[in-house]
Amino acid sequence: MDHILRLSESVYVGMCREVGTPSEVRIRRDVVDTDEEVCRPVRIVRGLQNMRSGSSREGFRLKTSDIDQMIWPPNHKVICDLSQISLYRIPQHTVILMECEDLPPGFTRLKLLTDSYDANVRPSCVNQNGEQYISSELIRGAFTNCRRNAVQHGPCASYVIAGSLECDDAFCLESQHWPTLAAPWIERCRQKRWPSDNVLHDIVCSGFHVVPISSGHMKYDEWRISFSQAEQKLVYSMNHVQFMCYGLMKIFLKEVINSEVTNPILCSYFMKTILFWVIQENASLTWTP
Repeated sequence: MDHILRLSESVYVGMCREVGTPSEVRIRRDVVDTDEEVCRPVRIVRGLQNMRSGSSREGFRLKTSDIDQMIWPPNHKVICDLSQISLYRIPQHTVILMECEDLPPGFTRLKLLTDSYDANVRPSCVNQNGEQYISSELIRGAFTNCRRNAVQHGPCASYVIAGSLECDDAFCLESQHWPTLAAPWIERCRQKRWPSDNVLHDIVCSGFHVVPISSGHMKYDEWRISFSQAEQKLVYSMNHVQFMCYGLMKIFLKEVINSEVTNPILCSYFMKTILFWVIQENASLTWTP
């Protein structure tokens, strides 16, 4: 067994060189978190809020890492049921109601309950049976057109800066509530004891976002529920060995599985989701190199 232990240690040391030591990863995260906290008041005054997401936010600095960013108007609030409208001030807040009936899991329609004067939202509203709904297709196109040399990539506007650095900006809308459809996940976390109660409470209180992408063609009014903020908090809660496993899976996917694939089916999001499940199912085990 000694040779297995030596190999395990060698892999861990090699991954630390590639992905970063615990201190390096922590510093990278602190820099991003501090920048967002310092700049938040200025951005709110300008009418937009943003959050870094993806690999760079999680603490990676791989050669293939790009910059992912979610952008939303802070005065637009998505609610899960009508009773939550009383939590907001009108007309200071634009309130939007989720409707998930007859839609695939994880998707919703957004009905405008109060007027919006946002440059992206207002022109993207369509009338359906006398109600105003926000079209994901229209808002995605409008947001992409606002960015120079950008092209649509899923829910994002993708462009390149500094010659080679890929950036993905996604317009989204924020909800400060936890969706009913995700309530079973809370109970599962409590049963499995991962993440910790403090992290779980932070995730639920932080809410979620919706991004402008539908479940298929010709479904222009559908939005996808995004838990990017929750995923980031889960990654932050990993110990360094778990984080190294995540990094190893990302590298293996990029350099082996998808190395010669033009339109890959697998993506790093699947790897992350699998690892979340593995960690939760084995929460009682000690992860050591």
